[in-house]
Amino acid sequence: MQEWLQRIIFDYSSPLTRQGNEDKFGFRIHSPDVMPHSHWHGHIEVNFLFNCEAEYLMNGRKIYLPQGRMILFWASIPHQMTASVGDGYMVNIYIPLQAFQQWKFPSEFIGALLRGEVLVAEQCHAADVALTQLWDKDLAQKNDALTAQVVSEIRGRIRRMSVEGYQTLGVSDKTTGKEQKNPVAGLSHIDTMLRYIADHYDQKITIPDVAAVTGLHPNYAMKLFHRVMKISIKQYINRLRLLHAQALLVDTEQGVLTIAIEAGFGSISRFYDIFQQELQMTPQQYRNKTQKISA
Repeated sequence: MQEWLQRIIFDYSSPLTRQGNEDKFGFRIHSPDVMPHSHWHGHIEVNFLFNCEAEYLMNGRKIYLPQGRMILFWASIPHQMTASVGDGYMVNIYIPLQAFQQWKFPSEFIGALLRGEVLVAEQCHAADVALTQLWDKDLAQKNDALTAQVVSEIRGRIRRMSVEGYQTLGVSDKTTGKEQKNPVAGLSHIDTMLRYIADHYDQKITIPDVAAVTGLHPNYAMKLFHRVMKISIKQYINRLRLLHAQALLVDTEQGVLTIAIEAGFGSISRFYDIFQQELQMTPQQYRNKTQKISA
């Protein structure tokens, strides 16, 4: 069983630092924290907001997370809580991406998360308050059997959400219908490619480089990646670079050239071309827009 950290505390003073706990489960119950910066990490994150609501800045968009309903997103997307309303508390559950993929949820459900969507359960269950408090109590006992039971119950609770129905908040720029093929058999390769890209996207990397870590032929790796992620490997690398650049534009006063280099773009012209192609605005226009949102 993968290691479980009952308390994962993120360093909000460093907006883009990878936290090093992506292979561990995590659990927190706490008052909502307004973050000074956006941050990211490799988990699938589950949120519950009880007797409170929150405003997030995610992928350059302001979204509202409602109280009482289960919320899921892939936390590799830079995200920042900018405000909260109410005197309640929130529950954060951090699930390693690899473990989440092995749970074999419906492919369209996984695909939406891996494409950067925020999923919100359609159903609100009053029992979630008692259930999450029970998980907190069980984990505090550091009993392997109880911990395994908590993992199983979290998996079952997410599965309930996936079959009861959920809404997407439109964070992802591109939406698609259901997967035409079940990608589960290839998700271990997807996970390997995602991890490699996450560690090297700010460097010069090629499709053969990405495919090599899986042992797959580059052509097959490209087809598998596109089938699951709905974008090409090159597009995904550029998307991570863009997300990095977007977070720096929001969180720092660095110049555009410095941001382009730090995010892994080979030239300032390429950065501008891809940025405008994907977001239909210049980096400076994006900075101005997001500063107004977060002000």
